[in-house]
Formats: sequence, structure tokens, C-alpha cells
Amino acid sequence: MDILSAKLAKSIVERTMNVVSYNINIMNELGVIIASGDKERTGTIHEGAIIALQRKSEFNVSENQSKKLNGVYAGTNLVIEFQDKVVGVIGITGKPKEVLRYGKLIKMTAEMMIEQENVLRELEWNNRMKEEMMLALIYNKQDSFLLLEEYVKKFKIPYNHAMVIFIIEVNVKDNSESMDQNMSNEMISLLEGTFKESVAAVINSKSIVLLHKCLSSNNKIKNYTERLNEVSEKIYNKVGIKVKISTGKIYDKLDNMYKSFDTAKDTLLFGKKIYPNENIYSFDSLKCEMLFSQKNEKWKINELEETYQLLSLNDKSGVLRETLKVLIDEDGELNNVSSRLFIHRNTLSYRLNKIYKLTNRNPRSYTELFWLYSAIINFQQL
Repeated sequence: MDILSAKLAKSIVERTMNVVSYNINIMNELGVIIASGDKERTGTIHEGAIIALQRKSEFNVSENQSKKLNGVYAGTNLVIEFQDKVVGVIGITGKPKEVLRYGKLIKMTAEMMIEQENVLRELEWNNRMKEEMMLALIYNKQDSFLLLEEYVKKFKIPYNHAMVIFIIEVNVKDNSESMDQNMSNEMISLLEGTFKESVAAVINSKSIVLLHKCLSSNNKIKNYTERLNEVSEKIYNKVGIKVKISTGKIYDKLDNMYKSFDTAKDTLLFGKKIYPNENIYSFDSLKCEMLFSQKNEKWKINELEETYQLLSLNDKSGVLRETLKVLIDEDGELNNVSSRLFIHRNTLSYRLNKIYKLTNRNPRSYTELFWLYSAIINFQQL
């Protein structure tokens, strides 16, 4: 890709000629005019530029000298530099002594515009790489894994670490509203600035996905709620657009991010349906309610099995599972449970606390008790 493109050269000419009353030519590194105030000169060789390129410095052309050179008028030619490399030449038509005072300012302006253009190109390239990487991760594209490895190294993403997917959806009023590039760049900047060690990418015209490296494997999604609300407000204040954000399940491997994405997607759909006035939807907070929905998502079985395994591996005698069954049968009446199991209330309390500690599900909560009981019903026989 040319550092000094014809499009950028034309922009430099148009901007600078609005300020000075002299004709300006921009030549590439071969001395060909790629933009000019005199349109007929575009595409021709400028011998003055070739001399400036050979010297790697300015070349002033007097009236007499101009008659000896092809395609050259009196004026000055200054090399354009980018990262210590000559990438082109600016030519200003006029008496050298008159135009030289403008030359260095125009050269500086051109080099600043090239620098800015390069930053934008780099940003666009990085965003494209992030998009390709994110799509490969969230859709589990096996054919993109070699390319994915290159991107993972570039963005310093670990393969084995607690990570989670967030989905940021533009809160549209109709199907015509979507993000433009400036909006998405600003939103990505805000997201990556708020959640350190994260990578965000646009996956469609209305959604951004953020891959977040958790601070520790014990992180819980609910800890992010405050910061998600904070970044949602920042996006609205700075970009002028409302968003809805959902969080997926935390996994310890990069290869499982497609599962985190699936749970974040289900959480977003469920949250918008049941809690349309809210903007932040957490998988950990909603998954008990989502269990009751009619959709038979695969994650439900996986989550229940995971809970059952946490319980059964530490309950060889089966007393904890039996306690849960009796707790259900007795409608949560602890005195009745104690009597039926022939145990002291303190012993019952100890068992319930142990269940909570093992599974992170509180059997004293009706919804979480139902979750525990569903896990037992589905996997007790295995």
C-alpha cells in the first residue's frame, strides 16, 4: 500500500491551495505528478521532483532552469518524508524566493496529514484483524485457526486463562439505525479503555463483541455490572447512542469462547424479552430464570451437569443430595427437614452451607434450590 496515495495527495493539494494562491503539485517517489492544481499536469513526469528525490532535499528552479527541464516551471520542490523515508515531493509554482517561505509550512502540513492517514490505516487494519479473530473465536471456525494463532500473538491473548465474552448491541428504534465507522471506533476505544486487557471488534452493523481477560479465575460476572453501567453511560454521553450489554459464562480456555458467546447471546435475547427497560444483562444473574424458558439451549444441560458434578464429587455418601430432596419435599420447612432426617438443626445448617460452598448455589433460595434439584433429577442416575 502506497504511503502517499493519489487520494491523499489530492486532499493535500486542495487544502493547501485554499490557503496559498500558488499552484501546488504532489509527485510520488518516481517523480510522477499524482495531484495538481493544474489538472492537465496529472500523470506527467516532473524532472524537478526527480532531482529533489535524487538529492533527498529541496530543489529550487529558476526561470532559466525551468526551460531546460521537462514538465517543470519556476518554483521550489521539497521532499516529503515519513518515518525517515522520502515518499514524494511537493512542488510550488512561482518565484523561488516568494514560494520558499510557504514551502516548509506546506511540507509540514503534508507530512502531518500523511502521519494521520497512516494512523487511521493502522487502526483500520487492526480493527479488521480483530474482527477476523473474533469471528473465528465466537463461531468456532476451525478453518481459521492458523490465522487465529497469528492474531492471538499480536494482541497478546492467552490460551489458558479465565475469559468471558460481552455483547454490546446498539439499542435501535428501527432497522435503519446502525453504527458507522466513527461510532464503532469510539465505542471500541471506550470499551477497551474501561476493561483493560480486552479486545473488542465489530461483528455486524449493530453489534460489538468484547473478549475480556478476567483478573482472576474466581471472578464473577456480577462484579462487572457497575463498570458495564459506567461504560454504557459513557457511550451514550460521547457517542450519543444507547446500547444493551450482555455477559456470557466465564471459561478458562480461549477455545471455549464460542460457548461464552452463545450464552451471552441467549442472555441478551432473554433479557430484552423479560426486562426490556434494563440495559445490562448478566448470564450469572439470569441463568436460573432462563432455565425455565422453553428454549432447549445446550448450555442448560452443561450448567446443570457441572453443578451436579461439583456436588456429587464431594458427596460420596449421598447425604447432601438426600438433604436437598427432603428440603424440596418439605417445602423448605427446616424443622420438618431436621425431623425427617433425624438430625439437629445445626447439622442441617452445616449441610446447606456446604452445598452452597461447593456449588455456589444457595439452597435457601427458592430459584437456586430449584436449580440444584433440577441438576439432581437430570443426572442422579448417571
